[in-house]
Amino acid sequence: MSSLKRSGEFNPTIVAVTRPAHHYSYLNAPNGDWLGTRDGDALHVQGHVDDAAIWDVRDGGFVHAVTGLRLDARGDGGARRLLLAGNEVGADGQPGDAADFTVEHGPEKLPSEYLAVLKDKGWVSLTCILSPEVVDGLQQVGCVDAYEDKTPVRRTPLAQHPAVAKATVEPVSLWLTRQYMGTDDIRLGHSPGVSALTKDDGQREVQGWHNDFPYLWGTGDRIPAPSGDLVLGMQRNTCVSDFRKDNGATVFKLGSHASNAPPPAEWGRSTQTYRRGSRAKYGLPYGGPDADVIEAPAGTIVLYDARTWHRAGMNLTEAKRGAMIQAIVPGFIMPFMDTSATFKAFLASDAYGGVSERERKEVDKLMVHKIRGPGGMFAITVDEELTARARAQQEAEEASVY
Repeated sequence: MSSLKRSGEFNPTIVAVTRPAHHYSYLNAPNGDWLGTRDGDALHVQGHVDDAAIWDVRDGGFVHAVTGLRLDARGDGGARRLLLAGNEVGADGQPGDAADFTVEHGPEKLPSEYLAVLKDKGWVSLTCILSPEVVDGLQQVGCVDAYEDKTPVRRTPLAQHPAVAKATVEPVSLWLTRQYMGTDDIRLGHSPGVSALTKDDGQREVQGWHNDFPYLWGTGDRIPAPSGDLVLGMQRNTCVSDFRKDNGATVFKLGSHASNAPPPAEWGRSTQTYRRGSRAKYGLPYGGPDADVIEAPAGTIVLYDARTWHRAGMNLTEAKRGAMIQAIVPGFIMPFMDTSATFKAFLASDAYGGVSERERKEVDKLMVHKIRGPGGMFAITVDEELTARARAQQEAEEASVY
C-alpha cells in the first residue's frame, strides 16, 4: 500500500464530444425490424443495424446513406407509407400492400465508421445515439435531471419504463459489440440499471483503477491471464445525464486495453482504494494528465473494450448525475449476476408492452442464458437450494482453522 501514488490535483486530459448537428434515420417495419438495401436496387428487412439500414431524410422522402437509393413517402409524423420507383413497399420490404414504417432516431455516423474507430482505439463514442424520448425515460427511472425531486421506485428498472429496454437493445452498439468480439452470441453480464451519482462528501472512498468484467483486474482478477485477440468483455456506458469532469464522468486511460494488463498498482487499484480509510491516508486514485475524461451529452453511449483501465469519477456539483452501465460478454462466459428474475419481471410489466417485437426478442437473447444438449433447449438460472448449500459450505470453510 505504501506504493500508492497520490493523485494530487485532479487534472485529467479532457476528450470532449459535441452534440451532433445531424442524425441519420431508421425506417422500421411494423415488427420493429429495419428496412435496408445492399445493392441500391432491392429492399429487404433485417434484424440488426449495419450500413444497409441507414437512411437520410431528404426532400420529403428518404435517401439511402451508402447507395443513394431514393424512397418517396406518404403520410405525416412517425408513420410513413414508402414507395420505391412508384411501387408501394410492404412490411417485408418487397413490393406489395403498403405497410406503415416508422421513422426512428438514428446514429450520427455510419456503423462501419464507428467500427473502424473501435478497432483502432478500443473505444468509440456513439454521440447522442439515443432519442430524446428514451433519454427522458431513463432520467425518469433514475430520478435525475428534470426528475431529481422524485423518489426512486424500488423495482427493477427494466420493468419500470420501456426506455430501459430500448437503451439496452440499442442496435448500433450491439452490432459493434458482436463485430468486435467476433460472435453473434452475446449476453448481458448483469441486469440493466440506472444509477445516480450524488455529490462527493470529500470523505467517502472512491472506486479505484480496474479493468471491467469478466477480467476484473484490479478488483479480483477473474480472468487470470491475458486473452490476446480473444475479446472476453465489452463495457457500455450510457450517459443518462450530461457527463462532465465536474459531475463524475468516468476516468479512463484510453488505449490501455492493448496492454492486456491491469492498471499499475501505484495509480490506486480498486482493491486498495475501497479499503476503509484509504482516502484519508493516501488520497484519491490517480487523476493526472495521463488519465482521460470523456465529456459527452446525455444520450451518448461510450462503448469500450473491458480491458481498458478506468475508475469512477467524483461528482462535485449539487445535481445528481445519471448513468446506465452495462457489461456485455460472449455467450460462453458465465455472467456476473443472474438476470432471469429481472427478465421475468419485465415480461409481467407494462414496460414489456411498450417495446416492439424485435426489441423483446433482443432483450430475451441478452438476458436468458440457454444451453442446448441431448435433452433439448434449457434456460439456465440460479438454483436456490444449491445456492444455500454452497453458501453454507463457504461459511464453514471460512470459519475452519484448517
